[in-house]
Amino acid sequence: MKKFILLVAVILSTSCATNTSFNTFYQNHEDDSNFSFGLSSSLIANFLPDEDLEDIKPLLKKAKHIRILVFSDNAEDKSDKFDKFINRSKFEEMVKLKSENDKLAFFTLEKKDRIKEIVLEISSGEDLVLIGLKTNLTQEDLDNLIQTEV
Repeated sequence: MKKFILLVAVILSTSCATNTSFNTFYQNHEDDSNFSFGLSSSLIANFLPDEDLEDIKPLLKKAKHIRILVFSDNAEDKSDKFDKFINRSKFEEMVKLKSENDKLAFFTLEKKDRIKEIVLEISSGEDLVLIGLKTNLTQEDLDNLIQTEV
């Protein structure tokens, strides 16, 4: 019976680990960052120029909050930890661009045909910036946003 309970506990903890959101990574590494920032999507509009606001208004309507982490001192270590986090979770890599010391990666977390989270990883030399956006987008919403920007 003890083995059965242990097996169930291991399976549950493994399945919970794979559904981890970016917010968990944010909370675990916020104190190690050089700069961290969390903001409700309703307040984001106050920080954007009017000409940019119209383009991303549809995204803001379906977003809940944004989390930003900036690492300068220990960026390589945090990049490795973020890569492990992404590999353990159910995030899907949508785009990855590399150029010498620069890297840009775009990840999404989907649940029931909805994009629940978008995470952007930007690393350049000694700096790493991670941006997580909690959303409720359909693939069509994302495609429309991309089409408007292109």
